[in-house]
Amino acid sequence: MAEEPLSIAFLSHVTSTRAPTGAERILAILAAGMRRRGHRVAVAASDGWCLEPELRQEGVEVEHLSARACWLTYYDPRPWPVAAIKWMRWAWPQAAVPRIARWLRRWKADVVHVNCLPQVRGAQAARSAGMPTIWHFHEILPPGRRRRWLAGKVAESATRVVAVSEAVGRWVAEEGLAERMRVVHNGVAIPDRVEDVAAARRALDLPSDGILFGLFGQVTPHKGTLSFVQAGRRALSANDELRFVVAGAGREPFRRQVRRAMEATGRSDRFHLLDPQPGSDRLNAAADVVCLTTTTPDPLPCAVMEAMASARPVVAFDSGGTSEMVRTGETGLLVPTGDVEKLAGAFVHLARDPAARVEMGRAGAKRAREEFSIERHLDAMEEVFRSVVS
Repeated sequence: MAEEPLSIAFLSHVTSTRAPTGAERILAILAAGMRRRGHRVAVAASDGWCLEPELRQEGVEVEHLSARACWLTYYDPRPWPVAAIKWMRWAWPQAAVPRIARWLRRWKADVVHVNCLPQVRGAQAARSAGMPTIWHFHEILPPGRRRRWLAGKVAESATRVVAVSEAVGRWVAEEGLAERMRVVHNGVAIPDRVEDVAAARRALDLPSDGILFGLFGQVTPHKGTLSFVQAGRRALSANDELRFVVAGAGREPFRRQVRRAMEATGRSDRFHLLDPQPGSDRLNAAADVVCLTTTTPDPLPCAVMEAMASARPVVAFDSGGTSEMVRTGETGLLVPTGDVEKLAGAFVHLARDPAARVEMGRAGAKRAREEFSIERHLDAMEEVFRSVVS
């Protein structure tokens, strides 16, 4: 006999107006996937969310509700005044908890999905509504008082914790939450076909020549954009056929800093900084190699999965959950985090071996189909939803 459909409420921790974060994209994939499987699905998010139109098209209800996020989830230390401001901004009284709780009761959710650790208020609302709560972690935190405090908030409200990688799961277990935790890797769409390289470069207004290394995602300091540029400068001294492309959303002061770093290489004709794109498929198609240079532990970067799904080899810093996707020497190359010299060496190595690039790309696509498909992700998450309801 077929199982009864569930009523699932998703609480988004952030609602981007232009370019969604990886965590937002995963939430949208999960909500739309559950709706296609016959479940009743709604998402609470701020007005103006860039993902709202496509979710509504999938039959997902979107309610304009939000809570002030608890942005104490950074990895690197912050100066105490910055940390104090973040704390006070979150702690300042807000009406979000009762408002979200009333909506959850009115909507009669069977289970509440809390996306990401900053959504502390949303988790409190689900608890006050007396509903089973799944807290989905996309963060890695260093040990210390801040992590213990956040883990305490999780312990108060989470029926189950989903960690997106073993790397995330380790700190969750260290804080005594292992019995509530399950690791579920994210999933990405596997394209039926990858756009022709030449056509993709024309569409992006990129030169057709050269071996192109791409860094795609948020243009922020912790994503290692400047390390990517520095490694590119060093690699060009060994092979002047290389090109380096950065694409993604970021604050304009830092984007200007990246432009200056590109100009300072003396080879600005080989570096390109693009505006955010509506998706990653075309960017991956235009690249010969996709890179990830995050300098803090990256939980399970979607950019790596998407590159593998598009049959592109990956060169990355070995941080966080990246090694759970990239098998060095098989689907790409991993180098020690922050080692610009070895990163440049990996660029040069793959540039001179086109056969290896093709073989690594094929192996990555096979691994993406087998390990990181959306259907595999949805199967695991549906099992988690049903387990907390039962």
